[in-house]
Amino acid sequence: MKSIHHIPPHEFWYQTPAGWASDAGGTTGGGEKPELSYYVTNIGELRQAIEESGDRPKRIWIGGLIDASGGVPYLNRQDQSRRGRIFIGSNTTLMGIDENARFVESALIIQDVSNVIIHNIYIENPVDVDPQFEEGDGWNAEWDGLSIIRAQHVWVSNVTFSDGRFTMDMYKTVDGWKYVQHDGSLDIKRASDYVTVSHCVFTLHDKTILIGHSDNNDEEDAGKLRVTFHDNLFTRVVQRTPRVRFGNVHLFNNVFDNDVADPIYKYQYSFGIGKDSRTLSELNVFNVKGQTVACRLFKGFGGEYLSDSGSVFNDTTADLNACGFNTTSVVRPPYDYFPQWDLTPEFVDAVRRSAGNMLDYRVLV
Repeated sequence: MKSIHHIPPHEFWYQTPAGWASDAGGTTGGGEKPELSYYVTNIGELRQAIEESGDRPKRIWIGGLIDASGGVPYLNRQDQSRRGRIFIGSNTTLMGIDENARFVESALIIQDVSNVIIHNIYIENPVDVDPQFEEGDGWNAEWDGLSIIRAQHVWVSNVTFSDGRFTMDMYKTVDGWKYVQHDGSLDIKRASDYVTVSHCVFTLHDKTILIGHSDNNDEEDAGKLRVTFHDNLFTRVVQRTPRVRFGNVHLFNNVFDNDVADPIYKYQYSFGIGKDSRTLSELNVFNVKGQTVACRLFKGFGGEYLSDSGSVFNDTTADLNACGFNTTSVVRPPYDYFPQWDLTPEFVDAVRRSAGNMLDYRVLV
């Protein structure tokens, strides 16, 4: 039986984030020289590493396919809750050793912890085997690919989020309603704070990213939910990139490639501006086939504040500050950052090529 403490030869990796995760003490995960290191290739080994390490500084290398179900289909919501959730502890770097590090049938959760880095993995958005019906709203799924709940200092980098093998055209109809079996790719909620999401791919999904889960959670969320998105690729997604309540969200140098006539994932909007939120958009690239009205990139959900500078819509500089939102009350964040100012085709292609779980740290000997 192999030891989870035996780490294959690999290149050294240690970086720290830009954006909000760099503020207020920063985010280091397991650190440059973690106290503990693991290499896991299945769900049993991963749970052993998480339980054994607790909150001590650690790096957990993922070396293959992690299936939280263990290959045994979930029976119902209770069974999926018990076996399908994976809770990540504080002071953790969870990273793929190469592009084969993948999570399926899994809901990753960073809850009531701090100082976590998730790097170079693929997350297939979990399929809810037992959606619940809500009167007037239809069938709703429970599980997200990654949930950040009451957590601080989290960096998500080079992660690919996708519906993968089960796309939304495969939903059936039950009692006259679409039997929706996906929730979100990424949820950041309940007073989570100091989060950066960078060099990720979000693809093949409907309700992609939620920041702040309820208009009624102001007591917990006000002044929190500070999140940065940079150098991410959003392609073939429908909406919520992101949908924000209460948060202070900064987006720069992201690329949005979508199509209102996509055969499965028909684009609706990018930024959802919700209650008491503030969104600063800078130097983003929006390519939306079939959309000619720039302001339809945004949708209001009772929010007022959105400011943009330097972004491009369908290869043209657009006045995205003429969309009816308050632009003067959105301020720059306190951290240093160094965006790419010249949004050339070469830069856009570089974002596409460098996003997602495409890194290989293995060393062949």
